[in-house]
Amino acid sequence: MPKLSQEVIEEKKGRIEEAAKQLFIKQGFHATSMRDIAGRAGTSLGNLYNYYRTKEEILESIIRRYQKVIDVRLRGMFDEIEEPFQPASLIKFGRLVKEMVNDHHDFWLLMYIDVLEFENRHFRKMFEGLTHNLRRRFSSYFAELKESDALYDGIDPAVGFTAAYMQFFNYFLVEKLFGGNRHFGINDDEVITRLTEIFCRGVMRPGTIEWPEPPKRQRPSRTRKRPGTSRR
Repeated sequence: MPKLSQEVIEEKKGRIEEAAKQLFIKQGFHATSMRDIAGRAGTSLGNLYNYYRTKEEILESIIRRYQKVIDVRLRGMFDEIEEPFQPASLIKFGRLVKEMVNDHHDFWLLMYIDVLEFENRHFRKMFEGLTHNLRRRFSSYFAELKESDALYDGIDPAVGFTAAYMQFFNYFLVEKLFGGNRHFGINDDEVITRLTEIFCRGVMRPGTIEWPEPPKRQRPSRTRKRPGTSRR
C-alpha cells in the first residue's frame, strides 16, 4: 500500500474530526462511539484507529486546532485596541467579541461539553493567566493611566479590562448558545454601549458611596491560667 502524503493524512484527519465534532455536539462525548465517528466520516473503524487511539485523542486534536484559531483571533482583536478604557475603543472591542463568539459557535459548544463531561479539563488553560496577559499587552497604557492619576484609588486596570472582556464574552455566549433573546432587555449595540459606560465611568457618583469598614483584626486569645495551677 503506497505511503500517504502528509497533505492526504491531514485531509483524512480533518474529515474524521469534523464528523466527531458534529456527533459530540449533537449527542455528547460519552454517548458517541468510535464506530459512530467512523460511520459519520465514511471510513472503516480499523482505518480510524490508524489515526487516533481513543475518542479523547480526537477531541483534544479538535480543541488544539480551534485554540490556534481563537488565539490568532484574540491577538488581532487586542491589536486593534490601543486605549481599552476610552469609550470608542471599548465599544469597538465589544463588537469584536460579539463577532468572535458568533463566528466560532461550535468551539463554545465544545467548551460546555468539556465542562459537563470532563470538568473543563481541556479548556481550562484558555482562561489561565488572562489578567497577566492583558497586563503585559497593555502595560504602557495602564502605566500612563496610573501616572496621570486617572484611576480610582486601588483600581487595577488589568483586572478592570479582564472584567470588561469577560462580561462582553459571557453576554454574547448567553445570547448565542442559550437563546438569551435580549436577556438585558435591550439590543446588542445598546448593551455594548451601556456596559462601556459602566466600565469607563462606574455606576455610582463619586461621593455617594459609603464603603464598609474593614474588619478589625482580632487579637490572638491568651490562654488564662486556671486557679490553683502553676507554671513548671
